[in-house]
Amino acid sequence: MSNPSTTPMPATLADLVHRLDQARLTGTREEGEEVGTVSTRRYTDPAHWQQEQASLFGQWPIVAAHSSELSKESALPFDALGVPIVLTRAADGRARAFLNVCRHRGMTLVRAGGPEPAKAKPCKALVCPYHAWTYELDGRLRHRLHAQTFEGFDPATLNLVELPCDEAGGLIFVKRTRGEAFSAAAFLQGLDAHLHWMGLPGMTVFRKVDRVYAANWKLTVDAFLEGYHIRVLHRETIYPFFADAYTVNLHAGPHQDSLVARRAAFEAFSPPPDRYALCKLATPTQLVFPNTFLIWHPDYVSLIGMFSPAVDQVRWVHTMLIPPDRTGEDWNAHWEKTFQLIEQTVFQQEDIATAVAIQRGLTSGANTDFHLGRLEHGVLRFHRGIDDAIGGTLVPAGGGACSG
Repeated sequence: MSNPSTTPMPATLADLVHRLDQARLTGTREEGEEVGTVSTRRYTDPAHWQQEQASLFGQWPIVAAHSSELSKESALPFDALGVPIVLTRAADGRARAFLNVCRHRGMTLVRAGGPEPAKAKPCKALVCPYHAWTYELDGRLRHRLHAQTFEGFDPATLNLVELPCDEAGGLIFVKRTRGEAFSAAAFLQGLDAHLHWMGLPGMTVFRKVDRVYAANWKLTVDAFLEGYHIRVLHRETIYPFFADAYTVNLHAGPHQDSLVARRAAFEAFSPPPDRYALCKLATPTQLVFPNTFLIWHPDYVSLIGMFSPAVDQVRWVHTMLIPPDRTGEDWNAHWEKTFQLIEQTVFQQEDIATAVAIQRGLTSGANTDFHLGRLEHGVLRFHRGIDDAIGGTLVPAGGGACSG
């Protein structure tokens, strides 16, 4: 893990800080160059949803877990992309992904084990609970019960089906479609340097929720791409800590990295030497296209995956990440209270409840388009990115063509 107190701030992040300082000094908000509209069919049309599933969730690297969730010699089931996947980390330390399906008769190899979010299971091999076919954590078939009764079947052709998987910046990425390997660092297009400087690889999980709500997934993404709503929607919760719609934004390919100014930035501003100082001035917020957010609160991080099980549903997976030096019983009460505030109050009762209400309103036909102003330019850019990905003109950096 990079030490944020001794490693120089990446130049692109330092430029964001400088731009925030200039906005503060001049009293000028950064705005987009144009207004625009977003068709409401994007949130209701099953055909458009199918295109997103095929082009985005089927072809792009998707964040499946934080690195700390997958220790050596463990396996973590992951099904948020609509297919059964298992992540493994063998003794060599490499994160891998496979279809979570036995090659004998198709049984699930690693089950989540209840309604709570799945956790990694310590193991040295994957053993099918149906007939005990056994696989190494690198996917190779190790053992078949009564192997002599399977004459004519080449065991080398019965390894687990591997999926493209890579790790960078403290995040494990996977593609749900078989194909060539890709580089997660190249895919992030420079954001991995920001994540390392801020210490993301060294964070650890405190709490995780995994729930489905009645709203299209893009409605929750939209909310996190503009600060225009904070003054109104969050006026009783977090707005007292934030300036009104002062946000600066960096484009890293289709990804977005923003600093949302806090009121403290207008009281005293000096170049932040580390993550903690930066998060007193602003809330860094990264969109890892297409569906993952990192929101840096003053002393912890929200890692949020917004998945799409149906055209009118979002699967909200929120992982609270905390510094490794602030763990243990002495800290549990603090983190529990903090998590309940951000998840149950700000996210569930305000952001998600708004998305659900908008989805209901779409059925009325009152709007055929949403009208976005220059303070909402990040939302327009996100939707154009989706169009370009569906149309094939935007492809993920880092290689890894899929085989279908």
